[in-house]
Amino acid sequence: MSEKNGQNALERKLYRSFLLLSALVILLSLGLSLYLDLTRQRNQVDASISGSAAYVSELPSVIAMLKAGYPSPNATRSMDALCDSIADISSAVICDKSGLRFYHTDRQKTGESYVDGEERPILEGAEPYITTGYSTMGMQRRAFHAVRGEDGAIIGFVMVSVFSGVLTARLRNILVLHLAIMAVMLLVSFFLTHAILRFLRRTLMGFRPEELLSRYLRQDEVLGAVAEGLVASDAAGKVLFANPAAQAIFGENTPLVGRSVGELFPDSRQEEVLRTGKAEERRSWIVDGHSVLAGQIPIRERENDAPQGVLTILYDRTEMLHMSDELFGARSMIDALRSYNHEFSNKLHVILGYLETGKTQEAIRFIVNSNLISGQLICQTAEALRVSELCALMIGKMLHAAERGILLTLGENSVCIEQDLLIPVEDMVTVMGNLLENAIEELSSGEHPVREIEFELYCRPDCNLLVCSDTGSGISPQVRQHMFEKGVSTKGAYRGTGLNAVQTVVRRYGGKIDVETEPGEGTSFTVTFTREEAE
Repeated sequence: MSEKNGQNALERKLYRSFLLLSALVILLSLGLSLYLDLTRQRNQVDASISGSAAYVSELPSVIAMLKAGYPSPNATRSMDALCDSIADISSAVICDKSGLRFYHTDRQKTGESYVDGEERPILEGAEPYITTGYSTMGMQRRAFHAVRGEDGAIIGFVMVSVFSGVLTARLRNILVLHLAIMAVMLLVSFFLTHAILRFLRRTLMGFRPEELLSRYLRQDEVLGAVAEGLVASDAAGKVLFANPAAQAIFGENTPLVGRSVGELFPDSRQEEVLRTGKAEERRSWIVDGHSVLAGQIPIRERENDAPQGVLTILYDRTEMLHMSDELFGARSMIDALRSYNHEFSNKLHVILGYLETGKTQEAIRFIVNSNLISGQLICQTAEALRVSELCALMIGKMLHAAERGILLTLGENSVCIEQDLLIPVEDMVTVMGNLLENAIEELSSGEHPVREIEFELYCRPDCNLLVCSDTGSGISPQVRQHMFEKGVSTKGAYRGTGLNAVQTVVRRYGGKIDVETEPGEGTSFTVTFTREEAE
């Protein structure tokens, strides 16, 4: 009783629902069974008395007795034996056509006339029938059957009956049996309900259903309020849950639940996490245009169990990076303008020196070359390259190239932030600086109709790409075979270290360098680093 009082509202509802359902099923099944049993019992009794009446009407001793017109001892003995052997028979009557009783189980009524009137249809030739009538001994169920002579004429009738009390007693026994069965089944359902609730509680790790529901609702609210995206998947890689933050990363119109993790996260390490059971550290991913930090944690039911799934945690840093880019871009732009202002002041002094020494042509040429780089170009460079070392290097190389009459530009879609660099900044400076310096030296030597260099830098969390293209003379096949070897150069002795340094960095981080060159048209160097290779 105390356990029941301790149950919470939801558990009581489940308890009552189970009991009510069990009782309803039991009542319906036993009610149907009771109805069928009562009907079968009634039909069985009717068939017994009707069959007995038909049997008696065919007995030769009964036919002979009715023809003779007086009771026969042989017929009486036969009828007594029949009534004793068939339990369903309460009384039997044999009458002639006028209703005179030739036989009755109650000897005192033998010789009296049958005056109930229920015999008229059978004497008029009706088919055998069963009626319910009242006698001095109570209600009866009566079966009537005609007795015919050899010529087929009706010479009397037989009535076999059973008292309704006998039938009622049998029906009462059947009812009591069904009620007993119902009580036992209700008791069993009571214990089964308790067992089911205990099993349910054990299945829910000791929590009551209402408590678990409350915890789930609170947890759902908490998960909905978490800023990080949470995506839970099973061992087969199928997404089972995704909170609103994760849905916002992929877009409201992109269904997540039911899809494959590999489809949503191509860089997922789910198989490795499931195999090793170790959490995966935060890694930079690009998910549907969002820059995110992703970590993956194995999901276990118990501490020492094998992982049953993986929880992927997504931290969207797109907005943060955007704000950081804006702040860093403004700072870089200010630094670049300051540097450019200082450089412009130095150029004015150079021009003044040329004019004071009478070198007018040199002053004109210096002014023309200085116009190759503008303040807007410097601002665009600072906006694209958000790594201060790389931005300063690029602007310095632009000014250096402009002094030599070379137009050095940064590719229109170039972009780089420090978080997306796959190699250290100092090594990226080595690669970038040597490629630019080689291109500047190539265009500075000799006459070239077009003196331009285009440098492109694309940095993503999974790939860094550098492209340096010039309009120089190209590289001959003989030099190309050895151009990455230390000391190999077409510019004289004590040179040939730049490309060798680039190749050293590329090999150190598993990158790739491609060269496209055409004599008289120019050369293009492409350096690629990917995350797997960098690791």
